[in-house]
Amino acid sequence: MRKIGLLGGMSFESTLTYYDVMNKTVKAYLGGSHSARIVMESFDYHDLERLLENHQWDEIGKILGESANKLKTMGAELLVIGANTMHIVAEEIKDRSGLEVVHIADAVAKSITTKGLSSVGLFGTSYTMQNPMYPDMLKEHGIKCLSPLPHEQEVIHRIIYLELIKGIISDDSRQQMQVIAARMVKDHGIEGVILGCTEIPLLIKEGDLDVCVFDTTTLHAIEAVNRALQMT
Repeated sequence: MRKIGLLGGMSFESTLTYYDVMNKTVKAYLGGSHSARIVMESFDYHDLERLLENHQWDEIGKILGESANKLKTMGAELLVIGANTMHIVAEEIKDRSGLEVVHIADAVAKSITTKGLSSVGLFGTSYTMQNPMYPDMLKEHGIKCLSPLPHEQEVIHRIIYLELIKGIISDDSRQQMQVIAARMVKDHGIEGVILGCTEIPLLIKEGDLDVCVFDTTTLHAIEAVNRALQMT
């Protein structure tokens, strides 16, 4: 089993899920008392949030890349960036650390392809929804990826930063996301929704929407274990 390096704390709420899913997946595969080999660098997300607000991507890439390099010195053999948004600088992190990056969009694309879908919506932070990362990577798999309307993006971004990152789960916010998803099904015929922020699965579960949902946190964590066990 290769050792997984995890960049966490973005936020700590979703990092808990990463740690839980990776260990449970290893145990499910290997049985007995097995668990995942993980080293982690956990950030104070407040500091990164300020950089995000000012679109200081070069500084973010530098900070995450240096931390990934620390994980490499601790024996990490592959890297998990525990946040969708931070994958915008995934290539810089990879270049700075030399580690194989388990890209979250690759894990999601595999799941969408397995279900045979061709058109999905993307929910996430405004940074993620407005960035071409997901549309470009999914296009390579023949999948069309659409973001909500600008005012809908503002709603989703607000829910993430004012509620989910703080551990606040609101039925009203769930209903707002359901309305947005229903509108995208009606107007664009989307067949699924990517929960493209690792906090959104705390609020939206399978069955909450009328289409398939893709829990990026869980899919990413499972893919990391598959790579660590060299199953994919």
